[in-house]
Amino acid sequence: MLPRRAPLSSTVRIAHAASPVRLAATEFVRGTTFGWGRRELAAWLVCHYAPCLVSDASADSGAPHGCAANLSRASERLDDDRVERLILDARSSVLRLLSDLAWPSQAAALARSALDSGAVVETRAPDGEVRWAPVGRKKMRLAERVGSLFIADALANPRDYRGVSLCRCCGALGFGGAAAHEPWCERAQRVA
Repeated sequence: MLPRRAPLSSTVRIAHAASPVRLAATEFVRGTTFGWGRRELAAWLVCHYAPCLVSDASADSGAPHGCAANLSRASERLDDDRVERLILDARSSVLRLLSDLAWPSQAAALARSALDSGAVVETRAPDGEVRWAPVGRKKMRLAERVGSLFIADALANPRDYRGVSLCRCCGALGFGGAAAHEPWCERAQRVA
């Protein structure tokens, strides 16, 4: 078990104004830097992930919140070690995904796969602008859920993903530049 747990932050500091999808995805990476348990995962699913989802008639779950509640109930059957392993595996997979999104050809293949599987869908804003949104399904793995957030954001902001940086000290992500460290971060204090 990792010694420290990071609470969900009320705001994730990112270099520029970010969408709720990016905020949810970066909160997962930042929070899991220090280890999460079932409580932190459930809170993230309900407070950060579920609000980013769009309704989709072909999705396995009715409402986004139902999806998170189903996952939370399912996780109650897992012991703490298995929950931790699930979270660590998802984190590892998401960090690999972030490095893959830096390469346009790989990003295009990942986006095609997410669109084909229905994990990400095209939506239209009231002004007609095309947007991308994640769709949650009951049987999605945690890594797929977090990955769909990053892929939806990468479709909207592909240049940002060419230079993603991660602070291994505080878990902050930087898009297209340096990470916006947490105020208590030792690396941030050394740079300042």
